[in-house]
Amino acid sequence: MGRPNEYAGDMRWGWECPRCDVDVSVARDPGSETFHWVCPTEDCPSVGFGFTSRRRARLALREYREAYQNIYR
Repeated sequence: MGRPNEYAGDMRWGWECPRCDVDVSVARDPGSETFHWVCPTEDCPSVGFGFTSRRRARLALREYREAYQNIYR
């Protein structure tokens, strides 16, 4: 993943799913004490889990979005 000082964006709002452009929120999993994001669209397979912080989860979501968009360029 990116550098530790990389800007993670506005932490108050969810970001968009790379596949279907629906707002995705980052949540904390109380069982593992890690953070995850899951696309709320029923037929979308996008998911990210096991992040140590909300910031890292958002950075990973942004990197996934950028990588997914570059596939079709």
